[in-house]
Amino acid sequence: MIAFLQILSVFLWFILSPSGTSRFISVPLDHREPRGKQITISYTLFQPYEEQKETILLLDDLVDNYFQQSMELRKLANEFNLVQIKGRHQSKVLLNTLRATGETDWSKAYQLLNVDQHVRDLERVRKALPGDQPVHLVGFSGAAAYLHYYLSLYPEKVSSLISFNPLLLDLQKNLNFRDPAPCPEAQANRFWFGYLWHAHAERLCPDTGDTDDFPFYAFLQWGFLVPGLWENRDDDVALKVRLFEHSYDLLANRLNDQPPSIAAAWMKQESQPIWKELEQASFFSVHGVDYDKGRLFEGKVLIVGAAHDKLLSRYCYDVLAEFYPQSSLMLLRDGHALGKLRATGLQRELIRSFLLEDNQEKIGVYQSLREAGLLYDKRDRYNL
Repeated sequence: MIAFLQILSVFLWFILSPSGTSRFISVPLDHREPRGKQITISYTLFQPYEEQKETILLLDDLVDNYFQQSMELRKLANEFNLVQIKGRHQSKVLLNTLRATGETDWSKAYQLLNVDQHVRDLERVRKALPGDQPVHLVGFSGAAAYLHYYLSLYPEKVSSLISFNPLLLDLQKNLNFRDPAPCPEAQANRFWFGYLWHAHAERLCPDTGDTDDFPFYAFLQWGFLVPGLWENRDDDVALKVRLFEHSYDLLANRLNDQPPSIAAAWMKQESQPIWKELEQASFFSVHGVDYDKGRLFEGKVLIVGAAHDKLLSRYCYDVLAEFYPQSSLMLLRDGHALGKLRATGLQRELIRSFLLEDNQEKIGVYQSLREAGLLYDKRDRYNL
């Protein structure tokens, strides 16, 4: 219980409230019709833009924000142009378009709010920055999944990628990896999903010898401390689109007859209107990452994965790293939310040392992570 409350307090302490300058840019309502209706999206510069600095792009993801706020990275703005893109879901013009008939057009909602549209917005922002230079990409969970998609479309526009627990659930399905958090008695709901998001123990369920030090009943009792978890998001169209994308990755064209995971069941349940459109439509194209494009990327990739991730099998991170010629994989003894890493405050130093290729700082970060007991050695897989 004490560890649970400590981690929750860390989440609250690391809330990222942008205090920089907001700017606006026009992008197509539908990138398939670039000369059609336009909408406005915003992005934040944490310091005045300086062309001599390298640039880091950050992208918001609604599912990530549903369970926690972004990593605290503002101090990186002293050495990099730090740009955070807020996303097209904030456009009133777009939402009004979806509700033009008085009811939400869910098929059009997916067409206008899918991963491809968001990533092409990101490219428009990059091109609008002075100098039109390649950028560094840094992302966590769902936002990191967006960035892998961006990299598959625009590899020549990327200097490097740092990907923390990228929520690429199609890897788990296509490779037929085991659900990392089996628990048959659990119910498909956002609280169980939130628990999986934040939990970092090796076992979660009583029938597997649960040794978690903040059990599910405690999470239900204290979950109100988790940002976003208890908010009513029933009308959030863009959130349903994102949950549809994640659940589709796990459920569509499954290779076996096993029942869906609790996480997949909850995400499908929350995105039912779009699943109904998929089932009824004669043609409904769903976008996914072209992983083979990663083999053509010449820049460096760092994948930071949690060995105790309960949303995505850690073996997916091993496979993902194989798609990039110059990739490094770091596994941490942590959960999906990376609460232990956040508590150390080392994520900024980890990012900085990688982007600047500062070997001395890398050694210092590795040593600090080792002293904190966070580095996971795959050769010691049974000593968790």
